[in-house]
Amino acid sequence: MNKVMITLVASLFAMSVGSVAIAADAAKMDAKSMMAKAEGDYKAAKAKAHGDAEAAEAQCKKMTGDAKKSCKKDAEAKEKAAKADAKAAYDKAKADAKAMKKAA
Repeated sequence: MNKVMITLVASLFAMSVGSVAIAADAAKMDAKSMMAKAEGDYKAAKAKAHGDAEAAEAQCKKMTGDAKKSCKKDAEAKEKAAKADAKAAYDKAKADAKAMKKAA
C-alpha cells in the first residue's frame, strides 16, 4: 500500500511541475498548438491514472477480506481523483487558449 501512496504523490508532483512548465511555455505557443498540447497531456494523464489504478488493483488481488475491499476502494478513489485533476488542468488550459485567442 505504501508503494501506491508513493506513486500517487510522485505523480501529483510531476503533474504540478508539468503545469508550471506549461505556464512558462504558454507565452511561446499559439492557441492552436496550446490546445493540441493540452489534449495530449490530458489523454496521457488519464492513461497514467488508469494504469496506476490497474497496478493498484493487482496489488489488491493479493489481499483478502476487508483489506482487499478497502484496497480496491482506495484504488478507485485515487484513479477518480487523478482523472479529476487531469480534467481540471485540461479545462484550465482550454480556457487559457481561448483567452489567448481572444487577445490575439
